[in-house]
Amino acid sequence: MSDGVHLHTASGYSSRYGASLPHDLVCRAAQRGIGTLALTDRDTVAGTVRFAKAAAAAGLRPLFGVDIAVAPANTPDQPAQRRRTPVRGGAHVVEARWRVTLLAQSASGWARLCRMVSAAHAAPVEGVPVVAWPVLQEHLGDGLVVLLGPSSEPVAALMGGRADLAERLLAPWQVAARAGLRLEAVFWGHGGTGAGSLRLAARTVELGDRMGVPVVVSNAVRYADPSQHRLADVLDAARLLRPIDHRTLDGGERWLKGPAEMSAVASRIAEAAGHGRDRAVALLAETEATAASCVLDPVADLGMGRAHFP
Repeated sequence: MSDGVHLHTASGYSSRYGASLPHDLVCRAAQRGIGTLALTDRDTVAGTVRFAKAAAAAGLRPLFGVDIAVAPANTPDQPAQRRRTPVRGGAHVVEARWRVTLLAQSASGWARLCRMVSAAHAAPVEGVPVVAWPVLQEHLGDGLVVLLGPSSEPVAALMGGRADLAERLLAPWQVAARAGLRLEAVFWGHGGTGAGSLRLAARTVELGDRMGVPVVVSNAVRYADPSQHRLADVLDAARLLRPIDHRTLDGGERWLKGPAEMSAVASRIAEAAGHGRDRAVALLAETEATAASCVLDPVADLGMGRAHFP
């Protein structure tokens, strides 16, 4: 990764999830030789202006997107599961099960991305903003990149070894997102086959190769520095209204890693998928190419710095 690229980054604008504000992320990116950084907050684009201003001041190339909850692709009208009655006066926190990351490649793509965010908040499911499949089918396509990572339905199917199911669940995304579809390989040093595991990242690469879908490398960043992972644990407890569980602590790997660290991640993933160094280089090149395809300009396209009148 020659100049450093991160396609999936949450900031403090992701309520009780991101541990660093946009200007802190930009500052660390500049210090670590990261030339391109995407802001993809959860279910909101509220941090866009501050992020764009900080990136401009630091000479960083900004990408704009969102990490958004989506309805299941296989059964879009499936009713929500009935929640159990809480004990001892407790409360249930409903979180969307499936999430994808969208990146705007152009002004028209940004407009459609914002429409999807608005639609999710206008028609929440049990109070949770979720994009319905009719909305996805209407707005996905040219001008948008769709990243399917461990929180998406197709990649989650790989956790249980269901490559056949993953292929079926990927098919609707191939139709809706067309050339903008990417699979997101993530490795946080976890064991097993769950999110952040080397085995799942390798299976993601294998799925992409079988289905002809490009694969990018991501760290799904939640904080600027490694030392902030304890804050992520506190944010999870606050968001989910639960005590901090030592069995599910953040592993401390979801920080804004520099080019050398991400190159090492790509090498581990490629090796686990049965490939050599050339495949790692290809993963990094695809990540850079995806970033290069996003040419949304905050001044020319978003009108930053200009007065707007109704």
